[in-house]
Amino acid sequence: MKLSEPVDELLIATRAAGHSQQMVNFYSRKLKPLVAYLDDMPVEQVTLSDLRRFVTHLRARKTRWDDYPSKRQRAGGLSEATIAGIVRATMRLFGFLVEEGVIAESPAARLKQPRLKRGEPKAASMDDLFKLLDASEGDDPISVRNRAMLLVLADTACRVGGLVGMRLSDLDLVAGKVYLHEKGNKGRFAFVTPVTIEALQAWLAARPGDSNAYLRTNLGSGGGEHLSTQGVREVFRRLKAKVGVTGAINPHAWRHVFAREYLRSGGDLGSLADIMGHADVMVTHRSYAIFLNEELQAKHAKHSPLARLQETLH
Repeated sequence: MKLSEPVDELLIATRAAGHSQQMVNFYSRKLKPLVAYLDDMPVEQVTLSDLRRFVTHLRARKTRWDDYPSKRQRAGGLSEATIAGIVRATMRLFGFLVEEGVIAESPAARLKQPRLKRGEPKAASMDDLFKLLDASEGDDPISVRNRAMLLVLADTACRVGGLVGMRLSDLDLVAGKVYLHEKGNKGRFAFVTPVTIEALQAWLAARPGDSNAYLRTNLGSGGGEHLSTQGVREVFRRLKAKVGVTGAINPHAWRHVFAREYLRSGGDLGSLADIMGHADVMVTHRSYAIFLNEELQAKHAKHSPLARLQETLH
């Protein structure tokens, strides 16, 4: 069996398992370099040595974004995150082949996953959030929609897919909650505070009555159509330019805002994982429990056992 064949089967199995199209696209994109490097050789002949040479080849690459649908190829090697993603997809492919009984043992089982450094927090600042909310003040439908959209993102920690996939029937504003459709067929309830409920009620009143079943609608040339993820990003781009914000302003940055402020105010990782829709609390810790040095210093000063000792000495 040629290597490209089980790649196609993995994509079909991923869809059949109810995973998101984003995950399907991830496997499709990350496994292309593997198939190309090994010249679509039979899967039964692939060895651990072949895969290690492949990873070495990735590290020696001088270009990035080859065959990327929305970006031009540019000079510069692949990032550790990109290499880690390709290795993860490769390990999943051969694990899938073992599950399907095509091979007895995965040659990728002993591949080393690159360890990624934890970077600076990716969240936008609360000042930036307030600036965007100020820029969304107004009674016109676009401003009302944008304000409700910003508050839902900041209040629920939803992914952009959950935001645009929200239907009118998913709202229970009396109970203060909404239902989010995220990551394939997975869904979860998220809670909203009174300020967000008020903004949603204002949008329901301003929203065109003959629109589709989705909560967010396009109010531009495609009026009445379902607002897409790209449409949400365009809203952020315009608001960012309007207020002159230079920091991380995109829909996903709002998940980081929520997580950072939740932890800052004393929330725990376990409940944060539930709120953010993570099955494993370690995903929450790895992705969102990241603080600037001065934030860590402030936490240390407050929670160190010697802080209490100092209080007893004075």
